[in-house]
Amino acid sequence: MAVSSGFDYEVFLSFRGPDTRVSFTDFLYISLIDAGIRAYRDDEELRVGEEIGPELLKAIKQSRISIPIFSKQYAASKWCLKELIQMVECKKNMGQKIMPIFYDVEPSEVRHQTGGYGQAFLEHQSKEQYDDGTISEWKAALSEVGALKGWDLHSMPNRHEGNFVKMVTKKVFGELKKGYLALPDYLVEVDNHVSEIMRMIGPQTHETRIVGIHGMGGVGKTTLAKIIYNQLSPNFEYHCFLSNIRETSEVKGVEYLENQLISDILKRKGIDISTSNTDGGIEMIKDRLCGKRLLLLLDDIDRKNQLNALMGKRDWFGEGSKFIITSRNKEVLNVFGVDWTYELNCMDFDKSLQLFSKHAFRRDHPLDDYLGLSRKAVGIAGGLPLAIEVIGSLLSCNNKEKWDAILKKLEKVPHEEVSSKLKISYEALDDRQKHIFLDITCFFIGFDKETVIHMWDETELFPEEALEVLQHMSLIKIKRKNKLWMHDLLRDMGREIIRQDSNMVTKKQTRVLYADQALELMTNQEKENVEALDFPFRHKAEHLLADEVFMRLPNLRLLVVNSNFDPSWLRRKGDQKIALVFKSVMRKLRQNIHLLTNFFGKKSLLLPKLRWLSWCNIPLNFDISKLSMRDLVILDLSWSTISHRWDGWNHIKMAKSLKVLNMSACVHLIKTPDFSGLANLERLIMRGCFRLVEVDKSIGQLQRLVFLDVRSCWLLRDLPNEIHELKSLKELRIEGTAILGYEF
Repeated sequence: MAVSSGFDYEVFLSFRGPDTRVSFTDFLYISLIDAGIRAYRDDEELRVGEEIGPELLKAIKQSRISIPIFSKQYAASKWCLKELIQMVECKKNMGQKIMPIFYDVEPSEVRHQTGGYGQAFLEHQSKEQYDDGTISEWKAALSEVGALKGWDLHSMPNRHEGNFVKMVTKKVFGELKKGYLALPDYLVEVDNHVSEIMRMIGPQTHETRIVGIHGMGGVGKTTLAKIIYNQLSPNFEYHCFLSNIRETSEVKGVEYLENQLISDILKRKGIDISTSNTDGGIEMIKDRLCGKRLLLLLDDIDRKNQLNALMGKRDWFGEGSKFIITSRNKEVLNVFGVDWTYELNCMDFDKSLQLFSKHAFRRDHPLDDYLGLSRKAVGIAGGLPLAIEVIGSLLSCNNKEKWDAILKKLEKVPHEEVSSKLKISYEALDDRQKHIFLDITCFFIGFDKETVIHMWDETELFPEEALEVLQHMSLIKIKRKNKLWMHDLLRDMGREIIRQDSNMVTKKQTRVLYADQALELMTNQEKENVEALDFPFRHKAEHLLADEVFMRLPNLRLLVVNSNFDPSWLRRKGDQKIALVFKSVMRKLRQNIHLLTNFFGKKSLLLPKLRWLSWCNIPLNFDISKLSMRDLVILDLSWSTISHRWDGWNHIKMAKSLKVLNMSACVHLIKTPDFSGLANLERLIMRGCFRLVEVDKSIGQLQRLVFLDVRSCWLLRDLPNEIHELKSLKELRIEGTAILGYEF
C-alpha cells in the first residue's frame, strides 16, 4: 500500500499574514507545537503563481483539523479563499473537521459576506480576474464555514488572547485524541486510497454505510482502516475499534468481543453480558446500542458469524452509522452484504523503495552506496508493506557485507515474521484448497487458468471452487489473459511449507521443483511421497539415471522434463522472433536427444497416476507407450521434433481423459496427427508450428473442444470444413496465419 506518515500534519492554520502573522497566529502555532500537535502554518504572502502548490494541498488534505482564522482582511486574500475551498472539500470527502476562529469579525459578516467581506468581493469582481463561478464558490465556502460552531474572539467581553489560545489548544488536543488510533511511524502516501474509501463511505451522508477492505496479509489493510477511522471519529460520539477479531475470537470467544463493543460504546468497563453464548450478546447489542449513531472498525474478520454477532443488521444502529471491515477473505464481505468493497494491492517499486528507506535509513531515499542492495531488498519484498518494514528494519544499522549475507538468506527462505503473518491465510484453507495452493506455488504461476484447472480431479478437489476461495483470500489472482499470479512471498511461503512438512528431506517432499533436489532424488531408493517433479535435464546428469527411478514414483501426478533451453521463450519474445532462433533451438534439441534416450531408454515406466506430462523436445526414439495414459489430462509436447508420422500418436489416443494437448512450436509438423479417440479434448494449442499446412479432418470429432490456437502457423491457409461441426468451440485464434476471411 502506498501511505504517507498517516498525517504529516494534524492541524492546518489558514490566516491573513498582515493581520495576525506576528501576533495571534504566532501565539496559537507555538502553543499547538508545545502541546505536541503537528501544526502547519501557512503564509500566503510567500506564494508565487496562481495555483495551490502540492505541498500546501498535501498539508490541507492530511490534516485532521483545519482552523481558518477570520480576520478583517481574510476575504481580501485570494489564497485564503482558495485554501478555504480545499478545507470544505476535505470536510465533505474526507470527514475533516473545520474549527473556525472569528478573530476580529462577526460570524454573520463571514456567513453573509457583509461589511469588509462584502467590500473584498467587490474588489475581486472589479479586477475581473475571476469568473462568476469562482466568486460563487468562494462565497459558498465562506457561508458554509461561517455557519460552523467555532470561537468568537471578537465578541468576548474580556479579550485575553493568551487564555483564549490555551482554551483553543486544549479543545484541539481533545478533538485529536478522541478515539485516535496509533499509526506506524513510517508510512508513504495514502491520499488516493483514503479519498476513494471516504467517497464510498460518505462521511457527510445520513445513510448507514458498510465498507469492506480486503487483500492479502501484510498489505496494509489495518493501517488504511485506522486512517479512515481517525478521520471519521471526531464526527461521532460513539465509536469503537475491535482489533484482531480472528485471533481474539479463537482465543477468548466472540462473547469477549461483544462485551468489549458494548463497554466501549457505553463508556463502561466490565459489563457482564451474563450469558455463556453469543446469542445473549447479540440481544444486548441490539437493545443497548439501538438507535445510536456509531462508527465501528472491525479488523481482521474471517467468518460470517463474527459479523452476525457484532453487527447483526444495519437497522440496529442509528441512521448515519459507518462501519469499516477488514478481511483477507472477500467472500465474507460479499455474504454479509457490504455496500462497497475495496481491494488493497501491493505498492509499486518507487513507493516501496521510499518506505524501505524510511525503515533502513530513516530517510526517503537509500544511501548512494546502498542503492543496489536496497533495490534488491525491495525486489524481495515484492511491494508488501509488512515485508518492506520487516526487511528494512532487519537491515538497518548493518554494514554492506552483513546486508549481502542477509539478502542472500532472504532470497532462499522468507523471513519468519513475514511468513508467519502470511501463513494465517493458508491455515484457514481446507485440505483440498491447501493442495491446490501448494501446486500453484511450485508449478503453475503464470499458467493459463483454463489449462491448469484440468490438473486437479474435479470430483475430489473441486478446483473451480478452490480457485475462487484462493482469490477471495488474496492468495492468488487471475491476471490479464487468464494467467494465475501469486505474490513472490506467498510463493516462497508455500514452498517453505513443503520443505518443513518433509523435515527438509527431499525424498519425503510431495513436490520437487529445484534442480539440485531433483538430482538428489534420483540417488534415493524411496520416492513414494513424490507427487510432482520438475526434472532438469542437464549435461552430465545422465549418470544419475542408471536406475529405474520412475518405477519408484507410483504417486507421481505431474512430470515436467526440462532440457537446457527455456520453452517459455516463445511467450517472452513474441512470435515474430521464432525464425531467428530456429537453428539454435534445433541444435539444442539434438544435443539433448542422446541424454533423454539414456534417461528413459528401455525402462518400463508406468506412472499410473500421471495427470500432467510436460516434455518439451521429446526424443523421436522414446517409446511413450511405457507411460500410462489412463489418467493423463494434460500433455505438453511443445518444441519437439515430432511429425504426424510419430509412432507415439497411436498410444496417445489411449488417453481417453485428455483435456489439453499443447504442440506449440513443433516445427516439423506439416500436418497434424489423427485426433480420433481424443473425444474429451477441450484445448488444442499449435501456436508457432510455422511449417503446418494441413489440419486433419478428424478435428471434427472433437465435440468438446472449446479452444483452438493456430496463431503464427504462417503457412496455414485453411481449416477443414469439419471444423464447423465443433459446436462447443468458443475461441479460435488464427492471428499470424494465411487464413483470410474465415467465418465460424
